[in-house]
Amino acid sequence: MRMTKRREQWLLWLAGIVVCLMLSVGVAVSAQAAGRQVYDDAGLFSDSEISELTAAVNVAEEETGWDLMFLTVNDSSVGSTQSYAEEKFNEYTEKDNGIAFVLDMNARLFYIATGGEAYEYVGDTRLNELLDDATAYAGDGDYYQAMIAMLNDTVTFYQEGKPDHSSVYDADQGIYRDVSGSNVRLLDLKDILLAIVVGGVVCAGFCLFITGKYRLKFGRYRYNAREHATVKLRTNEDHFVRQYVTRRKIPKDPPKNGDGGNTSTVHQGAGGRTFGGGGRGF
Repeated sequence: MRMTKRREQWLLWLAGIVVCLMLSVGVAVSAQAAGRQVYDDAGLFSDSEISELTAAVNVAEEETGWDLMFLTVNDSSVGSTQSYAEEKFNEYTEKDNGIAFVLDMNARLFYIATGGEAYEYVGDTRLNELLDDATAYAGDGDYYQAMIAMLNDTVTFYQEGKPDHSSVYDADQGIYRDVSGSNVRLLDLKDILLAIVVGGVVCAGFCLFITGKYRLKFGRYRYNAREHATVKLRTNEDHFVRQYVTRRKIPKDPPKNGDGGNTSTVHQGAGGRTFGGGGRGF
């Protein structure tokens, strides 16, 4: 009987140790996956190049505060490089702000997916500059340098700040949103209370001025409507003939203080997240 109890205790201890080991391994794998910035599924880079790309991304992330990642893929089952980039962004990033740089070797295409404030810094014009540099190196088969060039351009654009008079164009709704005033100081509680007090004083002073000017005495002034009012009635007839209804979508004009070169085009992408970005073949 004692041997049976000891055996049960020993089995319980063994089961507990196994469960702890499995949990530890799972946490370690998850942490490793979350901390990766280079996913070379196409096998384009050597181990040393992956280490160098990872180090470069770490520096860029420290500078920008964004999640940045490189992904390569060579899979014919990937139907849309854009969807692939956005899905991987949602899967691997921990922040809302960031960029996924994807090189699709099967489609011979670069795609850059920007999320959060990243698409305000890397708008359509700057995005084309990134793709210019990337495709120039990719045309010579230098995919490593193509990735480095896009990363360096991204850091440069971040350091330069958001373009003046920039706007965001929502392609799904056909509307523009001005983001050039995002650095304007917002009113705090003291400012709001001061505005209410000043507004109340001005309003009270205006009312007193009008009352004194017209010498109005509350409770005594009466307007004789019967003596001063007149009523004229006319007969008017309308005949309904026919009805026409025309509908068309009219997109809003871009902000007057903006220009086409400082626009970021966004859409609702994978997972319902708002993405900017674009791609180009090589």
